[in-house]
Amino acid sequence: MKKWLILILLSVASCYGSAQTVKDTTAIINRFFERYKPENPGGELAISKDGKVIFSKAWGMADLDHHIAYTTETVSEAGSISKQFTAAAILLLAQQGKLSLDDDVRKYLPQLPVYGSVIRIKNLLHHTSGLREWTDLVSLTGWPRTTRAYDNQYVLNLLCHQKGLNNIPGEEFIYSNSNYILLTLIIEKVSGMTLPEFSRKYIFEPAGMIHTSWRDDYRKVVTNRAIAYAEKNGAYQINMPNESVYGPGGLLTTAEDLLKWADFYLNNSLGNPGLLDKQLAIDPLTNGAETDYAAGLFVDKVNGLTEISHTGETASYVGIVENFPAIKLSIAWLSNTTAFDSDLFDGIEKTQGLFIKESTTHSFKHEPSVSLNIQTAKKYVGWYRYTKNNQGIRIYLKGDTLYFNNTALVPVDNATFRYKASVLKFTAPGNFMLNTVDKRHLLFTHQSDNMTTLSALQAYAGKYYSEETESDLTIVLRNGKLLLEKDNIKDAELMPTYNQAFNCALDPDSAPVYLVFEQNAQHKTAKCTISTNDARGVEFEKIK
Repeated sequence: MKKWLILILLSVASCYGSAQTVKDTTAIINRFFERYKPENPGGELAISKDGKVIFSKAWGMADLDHHIAYTTETVSEAGSISKQFTAAAILLLAQQGKLSLDDDVRKYLPQLPVYGSVIRIKNLLHHTSGLREWTDLVSLTGWPRTTRAYDNQYVLNLLCHQKGLNNIPGEEFIYSNSNYILLTLIIEKVSGMTLPEFSRKYIFEPAGMIHTSWRDDYRKVVTNRAIAYAEKNGAYQINMPNESVYGPGGLLTTAEDLLKWADFYLNNSLGNPGLLDKQLAIDPLTNGAETDYAAGLFVDKVNGLTEISHTGETASYVGIVENFPAIKLSIAWLSNTTAFDSDLFDGIEKTQGLFIKESTTHSFKHEPSVSLNIQTAKKYVGWYRYTKNNQGIRIYLKGDTLYFNNTALVPVDNATFRYKASVLKFTAPGNFMLNTVDKRHLLFTHQSDNMTTLSALQAYAGKYYSEETESDLTIVLRNGKLLLEKDNIKDAELMPTYNQAFNCALDPDSAPVYLVFEQNAQHKTAKCTISTNDARGVEFEKIK
């Protein structure tokens, strides 16, 4: 093993620089992760080449309370890396003839609502079901994750109360952990085993993953487990996933075990021959847009090489696994802190660069820009509504340049603009379509400005109740501002966008939700529809 490691690191060194030695290359990797200080939370990195582990090391502390250092056998939680194992279990059951990927999910979970369009198992696998993200739904109740001990049965009951979907099944890719909770329940119903039992028999033991299990009960004792830590105001505090939701996350493992898994399934050793093709297959979207999500795995290109990967983050556990089959390279990283949340995978990206030469980048072919008449530009200024989730975004003029989402629009002609790598095109009567590089066509409609007089704002104040989340919320007018309050949601300000619409961050660290109020025939506020990017159109009726 040592001789093999030296040979591989020598080849890496020669790629990185002809004067580099094995010692130099190891030192370079160590520098990439030097921010994980010995006295602080840390992580573990493992790298394999040609099926052999060539680098494995841990940094920092696994347990600050007891001053226990991270080792290469420390067990960490893998977050959404877990999904590939749940997907593999489904594919094994399909190969065993116990289910079909084309089955209606209601065949196994008949208590789910009938939406008029069939949700199939393959839609759950590829995040195209349209099911709302359960974590967004519980955030609307005032009790987000980590504040209550949720489990899979709770989430199933929550999903059974949803009156609508985000999209027609198969039409859009919207990442939703709800999909993989339902897959877990289907696995357990069809196999007659728990997911931990099924995984151990058919995946973990065959792959030699001796340190891997599931966090199916957050109260159970896990030997040699790292404790997760967030950083707040310069100090670390424990931030654990105190819940028994598993399937979309909840895998307890080590970086070296994840490399064993990669070697196992990429060599077509999982199940019978042909299963790997199913794992890596992309199910085309019916709307013509592109997706890169296979069965619990992202399949993309990095510098011309196919990359099979997934990241994970649960509470303050963080992880990533990257596989490059063409060069037989796999990299796994697990950490017990989100302290570096602005660039969680900085060290991984740099490590990747040691093995993969950066290819010549090909810039997008752009139409030449033109000068925009200022009077034409003024016509486009105002609020716009994204029709899928009611998000309000303003186009404004600064000097002679239009800005959308705080990014300058580059005119191609009087009605067409470049927005980053996308194309924004205005259509009559003032709406526009955002055509993205992955072939999505996002419609935004022009809206009138919001009325923000005290009397207009007062009309929105009151108590609202949702049958979909079985929870209420209160909106109050205080010092000229509308505030949303509910249990752990404290004084979340509603920021006015277009007419009767607001954006609101439920807490300082969360993405905004989008609220639209509606009036009844008597011109009184009757309800509020709240959307997130992954849970659209949740209805709250005004009750007081």
